Amino acid sequence: MKAFITDAKQIVLITTLIILAFAASYLIRKLLAYYALHSKKFKPSSVAYKLLKNASTFIIFALTFVVILHLLPALEKIGTTLLASAGILSVVIGLAAQQTFGNIISGIFIYIYKPFRVGEYVELNNGKNGIVEDINLRFTIIRNSENRRMVIPNTLISNEVIINSNQQGNRVCNLINIHVDYDTDVDLAIAEIQKIVVAHPEFYDNRTRGMIEEGNHAVTVRVASLENFSVTLCVEAWCNADEDSYRMKCDLLLAIKKRFDELEIKMPSQTMKIIFGNTTLGALKAMQDYMVHKSVESK
Repeated sequence: MKAFITDAKQIVLITTLIILAFAASYLIRKLLAYYALHSKKFKPSSVAYKLLKNASTFIIFALTFVVILHLLPALEKIGTTLLASAGILSVVIGLAAQQTFGNIISGIFIYIYKPFRVGEYVELNNGKNGIVEDINLRFTIIRNSENRRMVIPNTLISNEVIINSNQQGNRVCNLINIHVDYDTDVDLAIAEIQKIVVAHPEFYDNRTRGMIEEGNHAVTVRVASLENFSVTLCVEAWCNADEDSYRMKCDLLLAIKKRFDELEIKMPSQTMKIIFGNTTLGALKAMQDYMVHKSVESK
């Protein structure tokens, strides 16, 4: 009977501790959510909020587990055994969850040093790019231009070279090379290119006040090189947002091609011309006559 009462007390105690753990976790999450809603810097979508919410739940249940081991006599041996085998257990867990712990540590460092934030447009050195949607303890989620979500482990993204256009503003400069024929009126071609670039809805005027006062045009076009068959014009087209720069570049190339066709401005391709002198032509004609003569004789 005493054993039954003891077991019942232990069950009630364990149940109470678990219920208190759930209640404490729920209360802390609610307090964090309330603080996030009324704070200007601490937002529900921020990495700090998600980190604290998950960490608080983990700490509460870990402490509850430790308390249960120390308060219940029946579990003292289990607790002693766990402590005695802690060294071996830590090695096993470390090897099994090395990548997981690495992701967690990398996620913490991403939060501390903030190389990028949620909502920013980033480009990785492997060519992947997109808008950061979420940063948690294990993964960074990036949505690319195809509206697909890339789930990248934090350990991998921590070792990547990241281009973050939002760190110094989101505007970028498209460098576009246009090739025109040597017979082209270069001044006319430059003027038409400038009109097309300025008319694009994503164009950004990057001139300073001094440049405007000096009369510099909003779009800079330079003769970049003189090739064998063409003149290369380099266009500096500033875009309002990095994520729109590729689309803007494609739009400008199409508009320039159409306008040049209207004005009959040639955009040459490399061709090869073979010129025979009179001597060569004479030799070829003599060879043709000889072959015809031989053909007649054979018949």
